[in-house]
Amino acid sequence: MKITALSLSIAIALSPLASSAVELPQRPVLTAAVAEAITKAAIAECAKSETVVSVSVVNDQGRLVYFQRGDGTGANTIHTSFRKAYTSASLKIPTSVLNQAPEAEGYSQLGKMEDDILLLTGGLPIFHDGALIGAIGLSGAPDPNIEEGCGEVGIKQVMDAGE
Repeated sequence: MKITALSLSIAIALSPLASSAVELPQRPVLTAAVAEAITKAAIAECAKSETVVSVSVVNDQGRLVYFQRGDGTGANTIHTSFRKAYTSASLKIPTSVLNQAPEAEGYSQLGKMEDDILLLTGGLPIFHDGALIGAIGLSGAPDPNIEEGCGEVGIKQVMDAGE
């Protein structure tokens, strides 16, 4: 009986805390399964032009969620694809927009921000319902515009399928 009374007293004492709990905003999260699907769709698109790439997909904070190295790609494509994805997630824009930035007035220091910022075409942000959920970075194609095109297709195929 004493335990029940004590439990009731604790419950009553804590009830104001429960009713005034802060409600945190909900946000979409990029899962490994979605990142893998985007990667595979991008790789398949590049394969249509016989282009082999390595692909990194990061979350909205630039943390690696999924990576796949293309057969025969150079060792440099591992970190380069990550850096492109990281840059796009960090700055929330395609890296192709940034590759001329160091020459633009007021942006000369952008390429020196931190080690993982890379101002090369091939990184694209991934949005869901207007919120950044991650980014993709591709490396290994003879033309970075091919990388960007493959990334766009991968994102579109997967993200549009989920709507």
